[in-house]
Amino acid sequence: MLLPEAPSELETLKARLAVAEEREQAMRLVLRALITSLRPFGFSRQRFLRCVREEGRDAPTDGPASVRHTVFEQEARRVLREAR
Repeated sequence: MLLPEAPSELETLKARLAVAEEREQAMRLVLRALITSLRPFGFSRQRFLRCVREEGRDAPTDGPASVRHTVFEQEARRVLREAR
């Protein structure tokens, strides 16, 4: 087992973990928006975008949770590109 060398290294690891957890949460929210947007005969782009925008409005703009905005943008673009 590796032990951190200094308190600053421990703080860095905690910060990286917090960002990773927020990225995971953002991915779950994008996945939920995608599932919500599925219809019996296809995919509703408007509903998906509305869900992602609502989540973006609710996401904090500072701290580790601010990474959610980046994830929402990247993953929403990926979903919309693949849905063509």
